[in-house]
Amino acid sequence: MESTILKSLTLAGVLAVMSAICPQSVVAQDKEAPSVALSNAFLGNAWRRSMITAFEEAAAKAEADGLISSFQISNAPGENSATEQIAQLKALLLDQPDILLVNPASPTALNPTLQQACDLGAVVVVFDSATDLECAYLVTNSFGDWARLSTQAVIDAIGGAGNVVLSRGVQGSPPELEMYAVQKDILAKNPDVKVVAEIVTFCDSAKAQEALLGTIASLPEIKGVIGCGEGLGAVQAFQTAGREAPVVAFAPSGRALKFWGEGNGAPGSVAVMSDPGQGVAALFAAIKIYHGEEVPRVTIFPPVVVSDDARDAWIAAVGDDEIASWQWTKELVDAQVKANIDGTVEEAALPPVPVRN
Repeated sequence: MESTILKSLTLAGVLAVMSAICPQSVVAQDKEAPSVALSNAFLGNAWRRSMITAFEEAAAKAEADGLISSFQISNAPGENSATEQIAQLKALLLDQPDILLVNPASPTALNPTLQQACDLGAVVVVFDSATDLECAYLVTNSFGDWARLSTQAVIDAIGGAGNVVLSRGVQGSPPELEMYAVQKDILAKNPDVKVVAEIVTFCDSAKAQEALLGTIASLPEIKGVIGCGEGLGAVQAFQTAGREAPVVAFAPSGRALKFWGEGNGAPGSVAVMSDPGQGVAALFAAIKIYHGEEVPRVTIFPPVVVSDDARDAWIAAVGDDEIASWQWTKELVDAQVKANIDGTVEEAALPPVPVRN
């Protein structure tokens, strides 16, 4: 199962972006270890909290190992406000960090402030979003691959035929539009899979449960729910209605993985989500850039993919309120960067499943 899922990881469309000219790197000769600042737009969900936890642990080790001289984290107040994050960034720039890592509230609104950071000589790396700012680097997962992996897994598990519900995320947002286009393309290639209902769930289990309970009585037999991580709520809705649970795409949260491991959800279900470890990947990529090493302007890292045969190992590694993330190290990031440069991302080995200490 896992090998089938991973073989569907195609990044050709995104990799084309990497052919763009990279921002100019400062070639370093015996440079001192850099100072690092992380700007995070908000802290209001488990993914962001998992991202910050992973970053704190990796940055503390990087400082102890002498890879960086110091680090600070600033979480903007409120709910993903670009205005608040701009104020936060300006405060961070007063400390003149050598590296500025940014999980942005907007792909464009921060650009003037980020340009100021570049003009001050900082290495600017944006992650978990997009940016067209030429002086900034981008470390990201592909939302299209997230959609491709989860959609194809459901279709494969139902044998390429049957009724499905299509669950959409934050409807109209750039990531959701990208994911929806991929979902529709795959469904068009599988005409025996029939979408009998579309719901909007914001990739949230509680919203999926509510939406499905409101429409489930009118639905025929459903074999799968194609979505973006709302599988726990979807299965609970079918259970509440006394219906057979479909194949779903779970979020790789500790709670959802345990629910799945207890036998909930049809065989062939999967868990896929963008990686909270992107902040760590961005840190090690930025260190390489700071020292003048070659890094593409856009570097693609894999989303987290949990299939049946790896589920129990992930359950042991992820707390109830955490989201599963790859445990990036300098060596693993070096390998992923090289795969991006060589154009071999599709064949690149995934990190090992983390082991909780």
